[in-house]
Amino acid sequence: MQLSEKTFRGVVFTSSQLKIIALITMFIDHFGLVIVYYALLRSANPLLVAHQELLWDVYHLMRAIGRTAFPIFLFILVRGFIYTHDRKAYTRRLFLFAILSEVPFDLCVDQTMFSAAHQNVLWTLLFGFLMMWGLDILSKQKLAEPVKFLLSLALIGAVALLCWKLNTDYRYKGILILAVLYFVRFDKKLTLVALVVCFLWEPAAIFAAIPVAFYNGQRGNMPKHFFYWFYPVHLLALYLLQCAILVLLR
Repeated sequence: MQLSEKTFRGVVFTSSQLKIIALITMFIDHFGLVIVYYALLRSANPLLVAHQELLWDVYHLMRAIGRTAFPIFLFILVRGFIYTHDRKAYTRRLFLFAILSEVPFDLCVDQTMFSAAHQNVLWTLLFGFLMMWGLDILSKQKLAEPVKFLLSLALIGAVALLCWKLNTDYRYKGILILAVLYFVRFDKKLTLVALVVCFLWEPAAIFAAIPVAFYNGQRGNMPKHFFYWFYPVHLLALYLLQCAILVLLR
């Protein structure tokens, strides 16, 4: 089945602009965690302690805003899977930057250089991309439809289990939601419904459906590797800022 551009003809956002929205909301989310929570809320500074209620409100607001980033990233990943001319290169980029991002991610989330407690979101996107690749291969095999269905379920379940065991960001939920978005990828209305329904467990995330609704099917002009570099660099910058603030608050 070929994708019809009319299906996704919106009026506002290119893929690049959606990425920028996701990057901004992700940055706000991470700022809330790394700076507001770890640097300010956990500080014993009397002035900060006196304003803890306000800081908690700011923290929760920033984390709520950040919930919209992951749904957009999933949507963009599905579009990338459809349009990329080199799936191997796409996979290599995700793998390389997942590795490069792990130490900055661990420093920000677990406050240590190496941690098995959590793995960064690029691992989830990488395994999700490979899952879609596998599903695409299965769909082209000359097998009975019930067999294809069962094999597809087995593949989705295996990848979801892997992400759960490795504690990648959003773990099995991210993979299951991505699978749904993959299967409805040619229908805009079903994609929007899927984004809303699949994220009902995290209500703030459903607002991601608003910018996605105005996707116009165009790539835009963001530098090819900007997103990949932004992820580890902004995490490292936030951690260094956190360290500087903690030194000043002593």
